[in-house]
Amino acid sequence: MNTTPDVRHDPARGWENGWAGDPGELVYGLDLSRFADGDGDGFGDFAGAMQHLDYLASLGVTWIWLLPFYASARRDNGYDVDDHLAVDPRFGDLDDVRAFLAAAHERGMRVLIDAVLHHTSDRHEWFLAAREDPDGEAGRFFVWSEDDSIEPGDHPMFPGEDDEVWRFDERAGRYFHHQFYAFQPDLNATDPDVFEAIVKVLSFWLEVGVDGFRIDAALLIVQGKGRPDTDVEDGSFFDHLRARLREVRHDVALIAEADESPELMAALVENGRFEAVIDFTLNNAVVLALTRGEARPVVDALSRLDDSIPPVARLNFLHNADEIDLQQLSDAERAEAFDHFAPEEAMLIYGRGIRRGWAPMMQPQQRLRMTVSLLYALPGVPLLLAGQELGVGDDLTIEGRGAARTTMQWDDSRWGGFTSAEASPLTLPAQASGPFGSGTVNVRAQAADPDSLLSLVRRISDVRRDKHADAGGWTVLDVGQPSVLALRRDGLITLHNLSADDVEVQLDEDVQDVLAERWDGRTLGGYGFAWLSD
Repeated sequence: MNTTPDVRHDPARGWENGWAGDPGELVYGLDLSRFADGDGDGFGDFAGAMQHLDYLASLGVTWIWLLPFYASARRDNGYDVDDHLAVDPRFGDLDDVRAFLAAAHERGMRVLIDAVLHHTSDRHEWFLAAREDPDGEAGRFFVWSEDDSIEPGDHPMFPGEDDEVWRFDERAGRYFHHQFYAFQPDLNATDPDVFEAIVKVLSFWLEVGVDGFRIDAALLIVQGKGRPDTDVEDGSFFDHLRARLREVRHDVALIAEADESPELMAALVENGRFEAVIDFTLNNAVVLALTRGEARPVVDALSRLDDSIPPVARLNFLHNADEIDLQQLSDAERAEAFDHFAPEEAMLIYGRGIRRGWAPMMQPQQRLRMTVSLLYALPGVPLLLAGQELGVGDDLTIEGRGAARTTMQWDDSRWGGFTSAEASPLTLPAQASGPFGSGTVNVRAQAADPDSLLSLVRRISDVRRDKHADAGGWTVLDVGQPSVLALRRDGLITLHNLSADDVEVQLDEDVQDVLAERWDGRTLGGYGFAWLSD
């Protein structure tokens, strides 16, 4: 069965419009190891992903974000990088990367790759050299200390899993700083040689053909690492980095990942340092609004964001690649969200997050459909993670952050069509059965069902493109109902009811339905939504 009815991009358009320069931009994030296995070894790869590029194009994808595919022991899903210039052979080789990039470009899609620059793995050649001579040139790549005392404000990222920020290295006879796991020593961004090494790494991948980078833990790269004089002025660092990268490719796109306030993130988009930031502020507000069934948290967040970061520079998401991190909510707000969406201890992680998948968390199904529509309607550029267009599930029997890391469900065959291997260790046990398993939730079935979530995603993508609904230019409307988020942009109005109750909406103008569910022109049903043209 053909699951990709058409390809929505014009390869001849070129890249003249730059980042988010066209209406209907959509970023699609995928973990290659879990997307499609092309050689039957139970591990996803570039060959497998290439077979499904037409599927991505049919969703309206304009940018593909690839999670790390570097040489790695994958103790942290590939963010423990052993060699920034090498492809993990399980994914393929450099020729496979080049072939993937060429095939994506032919379909009008550009490619971002993860740049993991805050730390390396403890197997990286930089760290192996540093531990031999911590006071020398190689040693200055990392942050060392004679003791493990913790400075105010220094804290581990994964409390309960790794509660330290210093680890003693027997070879060096010193402690090294690690804000993430102990096998991920932090790079010292104050060292000029580290900066040059970063430029070399990113320039290499630009020459291979990538179009830009998602800079992982962007602000943490330049923030202090447990000792005085280990912080860098972020504006200077990233201005210098962008200037050097533009010498290699003038239209390189840089996206910052940092779970910080809009006021702190604003500095990253000033003067074009980054094209965009991944917006955790709005994500936290959306979860709180859904908890309460009220639009106010989203309205307040949009106002705060618009004062700091233009919509074209914000990537909106529902659920990132790991847990739903709610650290920007107050303690009381976070507890409220936990009570509503994660009432069991096993659903929580790190004291700040929820490790459930988005679809199970958003039941009933109508609420899930409404939230997917909402993602596309919010000011900014939408970011989908692979499988969210289907409503894939989770498996809370898996420990830690892996509970929502599912392999792609292409059909109802064994392992959901992800691999032809006899064993698929990356496929979660719950994916074999249950309401979100591949037997019922998969691309093939949903492509044939006009009422499926996948079909809804494709229709919304068409509407955004056809109505020229770009990232900015939206205003909030008052329609007389606190549960309804109403947004307007140049003749297009979107309504989203965040509550389970039917409500009457007050609109002062005549409108025509473009796409709607549970909407009769006056009453918006519980978790209903509408895209309207005036």
